[in-house]
Amino acid sequence: MRGRVLAVAEASAPGLVAGDDGRRYAYGLTDLRSAAPRAGEAVDFQVEPGSGDSARPIGTARDLYLIPGVVPAFPEAPTHPVALHGAARPDWTRFYLSPNGRVALGDYWLYGFLVLFALNLLLGWIPVFGQIASLVAAWAGIALATKRCHDVNRSGWWSWLPIVPLVAGLAAVPLALSNAGDAAVAVVVVSSLLALIAGAWLFFAVLIRQGDPGDNRFGPPPPRIKP
Repeated sequence: MRGRVLAVAEASAPGLVAGDDGRRYAYGLTDLRSAAPRAGEAVDFQVEPGSGDSARPIGTARDLYLIPGVVPAFPEAPTHPVALHGAARPDWTRFYLSPNGRVALGDYWLYGFLVLFALNLLLGWIPVFGQIASLVAAWAGIALATKRCHDVNRSGWWSWLPIVPLVAGLAAVPLALSNAGDAAVAVVVVSSLLALIAGAWLFFAVLIRQGDPGDNRFGPPPPRIKP
């Protein structure tokens, strides 16, 4: 059977192939019989007996051969962990710190937002180390928001939209408190309003919106994390 590579296999996680029959098949590094393919490249493979049953969400591919000379069907997508039954094997470092790829709506709120919210509450009680760790948590929040943007086929830069006016407003606060003039107060007020509007847009247009059901320019749909 022929197909296209959706996710590249790694030592820690299998890859994923979209077969010409419309189903998806997982494969490992030991299944490669030629040069390792990139995401989007065409491959020829064998279906493991019994795994082609339509009742199984994801089948198993064996003996993959790269088909040379075929242009990738879409830009190279980031790799991601895939399990044989459609759930992800959690790679928590990649999940929290990498801005590449996509993250599902439910996983963002359950394993992303709620975990980081609780962590920040805890870190607030820890001097010095808590402040340093809060910077890492802040980056994790940005990385997850970026992947949520990717999941709805938007650039990750949209996740920074509320941050820009917020930073400008915070920078003007000392001037406003020092009686530097009405201009500084106006900057704080306008920046706060812009940050509020941008945050509301990001919330409704990205953070609570279901991701694209199929492949988009940021890769295939993210597999759900299995608890």
